[in-house]
Amino acid sequence: MTYTNENETIFTSLLSQQHGRERRHERGIEKIDLQRARRYGMKERARNGCHKYTYGGVVFIYDPKNCREVTSWQSSDESVEGCGTRWQKPIVLPKVPTTYQMIQDRAAQRKQLLADKNKWSSHSILVVDMSGSMRRDDVNGARCRSDGVWMSLARDYVKVPLENKSRSGTDLISIVVMRESAEILLACEPTDWSLYNKLVELREWEEMRPSGYGCYMPALELSQKLLNLNTKGSCALALLFFSDGRPSDFDADHKGKMGEIASIFGRRLTITCIGMAAAKDEETFATLQSMAHEADSFGSNASFGSAALDTDSLSKIISSLATSLTETKTEMTDLATGKKLSVRMDFKRERKDLPDDLFLSDDWKVFSGEGFGRTWVWSYIHNSYVEMFDFRCISCNKDTRASSDSTDVRDECRICPICRSACFCSSRCFAEGYSDHVNGSFNLDRCMHLKRAAIEKRILKRPVLSYSLAIKKKVFGEGAERIVSKLRYLDQQNVFRGPRLVAKESRHIEDENVSYQKQEQFHRTFMRTQAIASEMAKRFNKDVDALSGILSNRSWHEIVRKLPRIHFLETSVVEVYDEKSMIPEYYLIEPFLDGKYTKFNSNNGYVKGGSSKNGDVDKEQNENEFGSNDPTASGEVDENDLPGVDLAAMMGSIQIEPGLDIIEEGDESDVDSDDEGDGEDRNGDDNIFGEDIAAKANQLAFIYNDLEDEYFPQAFSHYSYVKSRERLMVVDLQGVLEKQSTGTKNYRLTDPVIHRRNHVKGFKWNFGRTDRGDKGIRAFFAS
Repeated sequence: MTYTNENETIFTSLLSQQHGRERRHERGIEKIDLQRARRYGMKERARNGCHKYTYGGVVFIYDPKNCREVTSWQSSDESVEGCGTRWQKPIVLPKVPTTYQMIQDRAAQRKQLLADKNKWSSHSILVVDMSGSMRRDDVNGARCRSDGVWMSLARDYVKVPLENKSRSGTDLISIVVMRESAEILLACEPTDWSLYNKLVELREWEEMRPSGYGCYMPALELSQKLLNLNTKGSCALALLFFSDGRPSDFDADHKGKMGEIASIFGRRLTITCIGMAAAKDEETFATLQSMAHEADSFGSNASFGSAALDTDSLSKIISSLATSLTETKTEMTDLATGKKLSVRMDFKRERKDLPDDLFLSDDWKVFSGEGFGRTWVWSYIHNSYVEMFDFRCISCNKDTRASSDSTDVRDECRICPICRSACFCSSRCFAEGYSDHVNGSFNLDRCMHLKRAAIEKRILKRPVLSYSLAIKKKVFGEGAERIVSKLRYLDQQNVFRGPRLVAKESRHIEDENVSYQKQEQFHRTFMRTQAIASEMAKRFNKDVDALSGILSNRSWHEIVRKLPRIHFLETSVVEVYDEKSMIPEYYLIEPFLDGKYTKFNSNNGYVKGGSSKNGDVDKEQNENEFGSNDPTASGEVDENDLPGVDLAAMMGSIQIEPGLDIIEEGDESDVDSDDEGDGEDRNGDDNIFGEDIAAKANQLAFIYNDLEDEYFPQAFSHYSYVKSRERLMVVDLQGVLEKQSTGTKNYRLTDPVIHRRNHVKGFKWNFGRTDRGDKGIRAFFAS
């Protein structure tokens, strides 16, 4: 053996008989091997009250009553060269003492949880391969493969989360054992020290001995049943599927079954498939990889991990699953109130990579006629959205426009002479519908309401593509706050018209089962956030453009031209009615993004391609870390004083110094200077660097050629913080990077988050649940 320890302690003396000594001598086994097996080995029951220990390539039969060896032989599951118990001792996990009262309290808690599933925080289903190959002694830090799995689950999925308080008794765990058939070993057990002790016990073959084949499909079917035990959308879900090789039921559709599971639960289900074996060829874990890929295509947070033959490698993957589950729980919590949020379960998902439909089919839901209500767009003047002018006839819903791209009605049509905001396709419809228009009916505003809105310029006259649209019944995207469906406008023959669009609605039950005002507020908050981010992006792009004025050198202008610009999608809100209930539904509409959709940073410190330098960014810190010159410290900002989303009222100006390495925030007296052409003086001076202009041009070219495109989203977030005088920060930047053949690059982004400084008094704008305030800003600077 590779390791020896002369000071190893033995619990009791080991008596030998002639038969046992002869067998050891014949098989080349030392007495110390038996002592190690008795101390560290996998324990099983043997005949006549004896114990059977397997360890280090030795099987040892021991008579505990007489403290003597019976016989021993070499194990067929002996470790391979360089790994296993012949090379490294196993990790020992001691059990945690529990009292009778703890056991009683646990039983009472489990009973309550099973009776009220709203109290479940999470439910994890752990599928563990216990086929015969799991007996192999080739895992460093464990006595065999099965021992390594149970040890890692006990330590990394139960013990560590309990110690750091990220898991509690309301987080339930179920265990499915996979052999030729599958069985539920534990069902809906609270995460506590009793469960930890049970997992430690499962390390022994006395409790669970690997044997037989490993068939995936029965385990997947049982997992789906366990996941369906709690249909409440407030419970985060996790599925771990562990195997050490190919499935024995190789002809079953494992990929399809996993896709079916993921299509039901989507984003709130985290799936991790783990493969561990000595030979890691592509075929060994092809099924596990395809299962993970299929789950990911339906919106679940799915991954595949190939573990090396050591417990450290296995632990990293299991710890990652534990972390992902914690993140899902946080995502399903209202950060402002601490209350759990319930995810809607009234929709199904389609694969992300399906080709677009070319024609209307039964997979789409059509809204036209009375089913198509009003449309709103954002107004920077009112700091809110305004209603689009409705060109349809009040009486018969016919379009009164001369053409779809026009704002003029046909000659035979009439417009209400009072409000000038209601149309009639003929004199007959005017006679029939004018009374309903004046008094208000169904979803029609009264004439005087429309007149007041028109006077206040809250009705926008702009061409509308169509008054008929179709929304795909299955969603294809799911974020932390919204679900996304495909949307197309239709012409009079129900043929798709115009560009591809998406329809977004709230992911949470709390936002759907509420009044019209609450649903309106949900979309208002989103549109305000995106409008402010868009206005900030315009200023960012303007300052990037101004860089060309630093030098009149043509190559320098070309470098600036090719720097990425930031753009946010324009949005609108449409009101539609269910044809049966005629209950209004509201969707936020924006263009479909082509290309690779990427999250560049998040609202909790994540940065694509980077890592947080400070894991504890949420701890209380002194406000001075945000800068000593806080312009809001001595005064209040009232939203009524701000003209819409005119950010000049809240921003200072950024002065770009010739050396490009100094960014200063202007005085409050310079607030309005942003719109006055920051680079005019520079443009008028071709030699701002003096006689060394060529050297400086080369230096600048070297610096900017070294910039990576992926730096710009993070730079924009920082820019928004500085530009808003440290009051706001735009984060959670996600979308696509478009590269044109001309060399220009544009980030097209959507769904931003704005963090608002907590101490900005009187600042009434609400940026929703994802606004983490000072904590979110600290997380950004810790990244």
